[in-house]
Amino acid sequence: MKSYHHGNLKKELISCASKICERDGYTKLSIRSLAKESNVSQTAPYRHFKTKEDLYAAIAQTGFDKLYKAISKSKSQNKEDILVSAAKEYLQFGTKNSNTYDLMFGTAVPDFTKYPSLFKSANNVYRHIRTLFSAYSKNKNDEFIEEKCIGIWAHLHGLIGLLRKLEVVPAKLIEMPDAPFMAVNKINEDLDLYLSKFIRNI
Repeated sequence: MKSYHHGNLKKELISCASKICERDGYTKLSIRSLAKESNVSQTAPYRHFKTKEDLYAAIAQTGFDKLYKAISKSKSQNKEDILVSAAKEYLQFGTKNSNTYDLMFGTAVPDFTKYPSLFKSANNVYRHIRTLFSAYSKNKNDEFIEEKCIGIWAHLHGLIGLLRKLEVVPAKLIEMPDAPFMAVNKINEDLDLYLSKFIRNI
């Protein structure tokens, strides 16, 4: 059995659970399987997670924190470039961390307000996107900003689904001119250009 320094067990369990989630999908994760993979007693995780939803919430919060860090790292002084960078990082997070992303935006944790830390982390992502778009937009009307930000978010969500599908479809579908994946593949080859055009046309 592993030996953990006092206070580190919860952090280690969340780290292990996040890895299991991404590897196998959150539906395959249980507190029992977490205990087994972490090499701790069956009862140890229950000191920190009373239910599977509690565990899901902790993983989702970690995901949102990582996503926020990713979309916040641009150092450019150009407002369009910052927004493009954030959108690209968002897409890359959603495609590279697909199982975690599905947990974050799925229904496994229906009420984020039950978990204040998760609620804050999730809102940080949206607020950051809104702040970036507000700085970029010439129209400063709050209702306009909110509407456009939801549109951006919905667009990114949809594009993540298409890009994930692109990774698994047969090559013949990508080469078919009357199928959508030729266009999706072209977008994927130069995300910066596509996102710049998208943002300018909002």
